[in-house]
Amino acid sequence: MTTSRLYRHGEHPEQQLSADFPETPPQATDGATFDGVVKRFDKRTRAHENGMSMGWVKRTFTDAIECTRTGDGARGLGFFFACAFFFGFGSALLFGVILNGLFDVDGLFDVVILIAFLALFVGGAFLLPLWGIRLELFAPEDLPVIFDRKHRKVYQITRYTQPGLKGLFKPWPTVALEYDWDLVDAQLNVQTAVGPNIAKRQHSLWFVVRRSADDDTPIDAFTLGNSLVFNEGLASAFYEHIRRFMEEGGRHVVRGEPLAVVGRPETMWEGVKQAAHYKGGGFRQWFRDGSLIPWMVILLFPVFGPMIFLSGIGNYLAYKTSTPVRWPREVLDAVGEPLAGQA
Repeated sequence: MTTSRLYRHGEHPEQQLSADFPETPPQATDGATFDGVVKRFDKRTRAHENGMSMGWVKRTFTDAIECTRTGDGARGLGFFFACAFFFGFGSALLFGVILNGLFDVDGLFDVVILIAFLALFVGGAFLLPLWGIRLELFAPEDLPVIFDRKHRKVYQITRYTQPGLKGLFKPWPTVALEYDWDLVDAQLNVQTAVGPNIAKRQHSLWFVVRRSADDDTPIDAFTLGNSLVFNEGLASAFYEHIRRFMEEGGRHVVRGEPLAVVGRPETMWEGVKQAAHYKGGGFRQWFRDGSLIPWMVILLFPVFGPMIFLSGIGNYLAYKTSTPVRWPREVLDAVGEPLAGQA
């Protein structure tokens, strides 16, 4: 278990302006599809009629809530893409070497082309998969965020990449960051993916941190919730829950909504079932749970079958190599002990 060092507001050297957040949001029009900021929320104004914790609140304290940023079965995709790159580029490399072996290499130009070809596919077959595996393995078990209304603070644990291949099989270095709630602004971002006869809008809830009350320069940003299931209403309702908790003394969780439980697969098969969003109850129940995954696996098995299987293996390996994180003593002293019945 790693105890992260705490950096106060604006102290960490990597807190800097991000190009992902434009200074002014574009004006929305009916039926418009575009990328960027579509809404900035006001702490004094309701963002939605109903606040929803949506199962992302992990633990509760007397005057604080802790939100998880790790969804159940969300890991493993990086491992799948690493395998796809390895086998895809590796097969192309092998085919290219065999094909070139059938012809004579004549002249300096042919030698240069052959070396460039080998460098490209060796990089694709080995370096890109290693980078993908690095994203999954030896990572923190969770990257939680705490909203502390008593002291009007926000805390998050975040990770930074260990440079070079020497850090491939070492735990990710993590730090804890403290922000002033009054300097944290929430906004709704949209990305539009356009394909043949289809356009899909993906919504994400971002929290942008300003440098100070007199300087609006963004120095950091983090996101909460699942952008794959968010729409404008759900993202607004989730932010409204946090806003009410911090500004109006609202509930820790909405009545009837459970706390987040992130299952740790004990076997590789459990990891595959998590990746497939299979929660038990038999084959029919899998289809009734409302997920599109079983339909995609059945209808497009040559694509989604291997994808689910490899992602499940990656999900299992990610949790087996993950490192638990612990909040710094300063944060624990500020928020106190979790409420009864919570670890």
